[in-house]
Amino acid sequence: MIKTQKVDVVTQLREKLEVNPNFIVTSFEGLTVKSMEDLRKLLKKATGSELKVIKNNLFLRALKESQKHPDKSINFGNDYHGAMAAVFSDENLPSVAKVCKEFKKTNDKFELKFGYLDGEVLDSKGVEAIAGLPSKEELLAQIARSINSPAQSVASAVNQVMASLARAIQAVAEKKNNG
Repeated sequence: MIKTQKVDVVTQLREKLEVNPNFIVTSFEGLTVKSMEDLRKLLKKATGSELKVIKNNLFLRALKESQKHPDKSINFGNDYHGAMAAVFSDENLPSVAKVCKEFKKTNDKFELKFGYLDGEVLDSKGVEAIAGLPSKEELLAQIARSINSPAQSVASAVNQVMASLARAIQAVAEKKNNG
């Protein structure tokens, strides 16, 4: 690859990282083209994210140039070699990790190498761990339910007090009318 092409690739990767700062890097060595296409479709459909084959040193350079990745000493250690692809995401990285983890079950040559989530470098175990987290939408639904539940309990309690008070007033009124 000539120097101008490398500069263009780094610029494109940096722009992707600015828009979608969280990512997972995978190894796909030994996978068929069909398997890679299937993974791309799964990721796009389930999470709206994109899988892009990366040239390792150019990706690392793009990371170091990115404004969204202030730690310029990012180092991925021994995992950073071989044929790799990155899946770029915004806040939806747990969903991306779930899709990748499921894909890995049927494609043993596919590996989760490492990831980056909100300023933290994750090893492969960390990436698998976030696959167990609920998505942003699921979290918002859980929060809404937990906020709604006490409100329903308070409303029900107030309703019961009001009904008891109404019954007591009615009993007093009936007693006065009969007595």
